[in-house]
Amino acid sequence: MARVGLFTGDEETSAAHRGLDWGSTSLGPVESWPVELRSAVRTVMPSQIPMLLWWGPDLVQIFNHAYMPVLGDKFPAAVGQRGSECWAEVWDELAPLADRALSGCATYSEKLRLLLRRHGYLEETYWTFSYSPVHTDDGGVAGIFVATTDVTAQVLSERRLESLHRLGMVTIAEADTPADVCRAAVEVLANNRPDVPAVKVYLCEQDGHEDLVATSGEIDVPDEIVRQAAETGRTQYLDHAVVAPLQDASAVTGVLVLGLSPLRAFDDLYAGYVDLVAAKVAALLGDAHAYAAERARAEALSELAAAKNRFFQNISHEFRTPLTLLLAPLGALVEDETGERRETLAAAHRAALRLNRLVDDLLDVARAESDRLHARPEPTDLAELTEGCVSMCRATADGAGLALTVSAEPITAAIDQEMWARIVLNLVSNAIKFTDHGAVTVTLRRTDGQVVLAVADTGAGIPPGEQDRVFDRFHQVEGPAGRSRGGTGIGLALVADLSGALGGQVELHSRTGEGSTFTVTIPYVPADVPVPAGERIADLGAAFAGEERRQEPVASRRSRTEDERRILLVEDNADLRAYLVRLLTGQGWTVDASADAETALDRVHTARPDPVLTDVMLPGRDGLALLGDLRGDQELARLPVILLTARAGAESTVDGLRLGADDYVVKPFDPAELIARVRVHLELSRFRETLIARGERQTETLRTAVATRGEIGKAMGILMVTRRWDGDTAFQHLVSLSQRSNTKLHRVAEDVLADFTRGLETTAPGAR
Repeated sequence: MARVGLFTGDEETSAAHRGLDWGSTSLGPVESWPVELRSAVRTVMPSQIPMLLWWGPDLVQIFNHAYMPVLGDKFPAAVGQRGSECWAEVWDELAPLADRALSGCATYSEKLRLLLRRHGYLEETYWTFSYSPVHTDDGGVAGIFVATTDVTAQVLSERRLESLHRLGMVTIAEADTPADVCRAAVEVLANNRPDVPAVKVYLCEQDGHEDLVATSGEIDVPDEIVRQAAETGRTQYLDHAVVAPLQDASAVTGVLVLGLSPLRAFDDLYAGYVDLVAAKVAALLGDAHAYAAERARAEALSELAAAKNRFFQNISHEFRTPLTLLLAPLGALVEDETGERRETLAAAHRAALRLNRLVDDLLDVARAESDRLHARPEPTDLAELTEGCVSMCRATADGAGLALTVSAEPITAAIDQEMWARIVLNLVSNAIKFTDHGAVTVTLRRTDGQVVLAVADTGAGIPPGEQDRVFDRFHQVEGPAGRSRGGTGIGLALVADLSGALGGQVELHSRTGEGSTFTVTIPYVPADVPVPAGERIADLGAAFAGEERRQEPVASRRSRTEDERRILLVEDNADLRAYLVRLLTGQGWTVDASADAETALDRVHTARPDPVLTDVMLPGRDGLALLGDLRGDQELARLPVILLTARAGAESTVDGLRLGADDYVVKPFDPAELIARVRVHLELSRFRETLIARGERQTETLRTAVATRGEIGKAMGILMVTRRWDGDTAFQHLVSLSQRSNTKLHRVAEDVLADFTRGLETTAPGAR
């Protein structure tokens, strides 16, 4: 019963060892085992660590219960079996290690890959184990002690995590199209052949087909299975492959086919890995689609920007020829004419100069956006050039009641003169435009190898939320009142572009209600013998001065006669205001002119006009706000209002009329049409007011008659009830009354009848 003493456990492993006829093995009966073998067995069997004992020349096996998972379905045949028989499929790898241990040298193997057949198929496994020789008293080796650890799960996890990590390293920068992403993902997965022996990726096309764009290894999956995964969005599981749909937030964009390893069971860990691979590839594909869409959008925007730049360049060049033909003759005519004709021509010349400046600005914007705004530096007396540019705006500042001062250090530097002049003129003219009172101060100094220009004003200031956007192209600050709402929104953007072209920058410091300071800083490049500024600078200054020209609103000083027609004109552009005054007064009408809505509203209350002709875009409150004030005042609600605006299109017209305007005239307008429209509204207003006054007068007369008694009261009552010019009964009563007495009531009836008859003749001839 020695075997009972050696195999004392009650688990099936000990029972199998107890039940084996050890005499049939090369070890012989248990009772004959040497003391070394008995001691080794007593060490192995109770251990909780998987242990195997090979004994004798045949390496007969004895193992504990913890070793059972290593064997799989090799148990119970493995009990007492020779090692070469039990591990026949891997004996080529194990035999050299066993021989070495039998020679007296211990071995250690870490994460050794062994393909074991222990679950009915050849299985990929990994082991860390040691072979230790068991010595006898005479120094020989009688057996091998094997300590084993199954590290298969660890090795597979590390390998799969590495594969997922490499998938995560695929970037859109390297694979920016969906097809490129698929190929990159397949390349990564191809490096993990043990888990993914084959892979295919299909992209779903708009025509409903699946296009194979990347593949690695050999795998046969029917097209119908791929189509089914794409249509249903559900993963299809085959014996040798997984067919997973690649989905984004809204649709299936592709299908991933992953071949499965025949050396591993498709367990939960394997399935989890496949799911993570599919999710990662789907995410990469989604990013690629988003990137492709964004790139297409960027390319479209780039093409649009290029087309816009070409348009600006072409139209700017096309404008220059007619502008040349306008400016030169107009300039000559202004010099030759006198009186009112000279002023008209001068206004046209200033308008042409402003248009020329806008053309130049558009061309510079196009150059800046296409990175072709390059400076042409030449030696320049910066102080002289800056003071000259400021002086061109002095008349405008004086007319606005502003103090314009300049303090410039003597600086000679290499700089593009026209660019610098545009910077100075833009900043100074802008400061004047948005400063109602106070001063505009310009300083120029050199410090720390830089030239610093600062333009400060005491104007409205810029709200904090707008300060980051003032240098954006076509952006106009909402809110602050200025002397004009005109502009294109490119002046400050152009200042930023020009400053950048000179190697510098522009900054803004502003507080609402206190003013703003724009500071331009550029590198100082020393130069000798400055070159005088050319005529181009003078022309540029003339364009700015012409645009910013101001004059006081024209106001009528004559007392109004009974037949006089008075028009209130509200227009902030001085030249257009003066032109409209001349045009309207030429028709014999009296014109009160105002440059803003507040002044206009005061004049409406002090000297009521017949119609109001107002521009929509005004400094401060606009023309629509003025219209709302007039319509909200009961005494002024019937006052005709004609809107004058540069906004064209049926939608703009409908908007203006919907807000209560009587008419809507679009700039540029035909003078004859404008006069005709004003005349129509004058006549309609007069006719409407006459009818209203007559109706009020007749109503008062009828009220007096109703207060009497008798037939006159009866007749008046009938007329009051009918309130119609064709009331036959009331008319007959009035006729009979007029034929009776010469009393006071008789005269009242005659007056009423006369008014009644005139009303019939005036408003409804033949109605009686």
